[in-house]
Amino acid sequence: MATSDSITNPSPASSLISLTTVCSLLFSLALLLVAIFLSRHLLPRSAPRGHLLLHTWHLFDFLIHTVFEGSFLYHSFFSYSTLPPASSSDDYPHPASLITSSKAAFLGYANRRYGAAHSISPTAVLWQEYARADSRWGNTDTNIISIELLTVLIAGPLAFYICYLLQRQPYPAQHESSNTTTSADSARSNNAAKLWFLITILATGEIYGGFMTFAPEWMSGNTSLSTDNWMYLWLYLVFFNGIWVVMPGWCLWIAWGKFKEAFNKTTESGELERKKVR
Repeated sequence: MATSDSITNPSPASSLISLTTVCSLLFSLALLLVAIFLSRHLLPRSAPRGHLLLHTWHLFDFLIHTVFEGSFLYHSFFSYSTLPPASSSDDYPHPASLITSSKAAFLGYANRRYGAAHSISPTAVLWQEYARADSRWGNTDTNIISIELLTVLIAGPLAFYICYLLQRQPYPAQHESSNTTTSADSARSNNAAKLWFLITILATGEIYGGFMTFAPEWMSGNTSLSTDNWMYLWLYLVFFNGIWVVMPGWCLWIAWGKFKEAFNKTTESGELERKKVR
């Protein structure tokens, strides 16, 4: 089992790509392939490529939040080590044993240390590896845990619901008949409005969550980040977290186009009505 010290200060050997790194990358790739496969089968062939990409992204987003980050929350609340009591030996009192009632303790247990660093399960080992790049993910950083609670419990299900709304959009193969009722048109319009509104909410939340994850570190000298190792910096920190900036940014750009199109139609409709009155 990796200790919190080895996670915070990795040895030179840990700078190399490990089996854990390869396994985590392959697992992430497997989730992406699952999202691609399901998206191609859940959406009709007539669906625009943009909708296919949106569905794939949000399904992948749901899987990552649920499987990967869900396991992080599990270890944050249920994986722990119990500290030994204070004694008169040279190694004691342990600094953590000196915590008094006036100091904060995670979940109220001053004699426990929670987090993935205190477990030997396969998912904990994955987070121990990532914690070599950002040590906060191996232990109990309350800022990270607070963000992940929202991510796993709200952002994940919301991404899944967006996939459902994308599947319910009126694609040509499903709606070839031009004889549609007013209520059906209204329902489709409501579904479209709900879809792009929720995409905007989720994308904004993803970008905000990324900012709140790293802003405290930027303002405190990156004390928890390993920026002197190319793999930890560019693969773990920049690439993996950058995906959740680029893709939500693209989603916002697409949603802005849809909102603009809707407002333009409303303006044109209003002008036609005014001309009829004249």
